Amino acid sequence: MTTAFRARAVALLAPAVVALVGCGQQAPKSEPAAVAEKKGEKAKKEDDHSDWWCAEQGIPEEECSMCSSKVAKAFKDKGDWCQEHDRAKSQCFVCDPSLKEKFAAKYRAKYGQEPPEPEAEKDGKGGS
Repeated sequence: MTTAFRARAVALLAPAVVALVGCGQQAPKSEPAAVAEKKGEKAKKEDDHSDWWCAEQGIPEEECSMCSSKVAKAFKDKGDWCQEHDRAKSQCFVCDPSLKEKFAAKYRAKYGQEPPEPEAEKDGKGGS
């Protein structure tokens, strides 16, 4: 076999080998799968209450009457409940916006910086 013949054979066979074997790259995810994965990550994050701060409500997690039924029951038992917005009255930023500052001060004391805007307010879910 001549060198030219070998070069032509390799040139013709290389694309066939790559097509059959693949080049090792993963096929891109379809749009719906990628969107579904992001939604799953967001839902997982929203269900995670392991941080000190409840990013959704803007309150320390262990005090959040909107995320914990146990905490909510304790507030209800004390008579501290906003029926209209379904949360502790002492945590209802809708009825008393000054309460937001009370909890922001706790965040600043712990982290030395401003708290993030509560996700409920970003999503327009500040009140029920």
